[in-house]
Amino acid sequence: MIGELVVVAYLLIALIFGVKIFTKTLSWLAETDRAVFPLSNLSIVGWGVVAFVTAFLLELAVMYPLWGSSAMFLALALFVGPIEEGAKLLPFVFSRGKDRMTRWRLTLKVALFFGIIEALMYFVVLASRGNILGGFLRLIILMFHVAWTAVALESALQGSLLEGYLRASLLHGLYDAPVLLMPFGGEIAGLLALGGIWAIIKLYNSIDEAFRFAVDYEKRLLERRRATVGTIYSDSGTPQNEPEEESGEEILEESGEDFTSWP
Repeated sequence: MIGELVVVAYLLIALIFGVKIFTKTLSWLAETDRAVFPLSNLSIVGWGVVAFVTAFLLELAVMYPLWGSSAMFLALALFVGPIEEGAKLLPFVFSRGKDRMTRWRLTLKVALFFGIIEALMYFVVLASRGNILGGFLRLIILMFHVAWTAVALESALQGSLLEGYLRASLLHGLYDAPVLLMPFGGEIAGLLALGGIWAIIKLYNSIDEAFRFAVDYEKRLLERRRATVGTIYSDSGTPQNEPEEESGEEILEESGEDFTSWP
């Protein structure tokens, strides 16, 4: 009984913080639209479809052998976070023809596209069963996907995409686990709900830092490019090719951040 009450409390907290995360993340997306060059909608949709289909197929591969059993929900609790967070990072890893901040922005837009598709699918399913309120709640929390990806990309810009991926996967997995593991009993779900509450609050508190780091990173890159191009013009009197993008190590050393290795 206590476990079920904790899960109910968890769902209420998820709703409250879901609204807060939605508004805060939406505000930062508008800010980054002004700080980073615009992207092709075709690239966003294309990579969004790739990310969603990849996640869908991998999750289906996990569920199919266990279909209809309680073990299926356990497998989902373990693998949904890593699968979906990895799928959303595909454009950052493979769009090598683009500079880092363009890939960062593209990946966030793909995460938003991913979240919208998932939210609409849940809305249709829940609404068809008469749960209109539940369907609208799924639309509200679609920004969780953008926030998780922003957390992953903050670590990527600092030098470790793997660390960011693991952080985002953990926060995502803890968020999903309480509901997915309800078939195993209220006590287990209630215990995991405590971890889910921590994950939601941690995500909310990480959003400002993740986006602010990226915006400041882009501003430092632009300042250094302008300074370098200005030096080229003053020294030679004729325009030269724009210098290559500075390494993450140089940018982070200038800002006092630690640098490990670029992914």
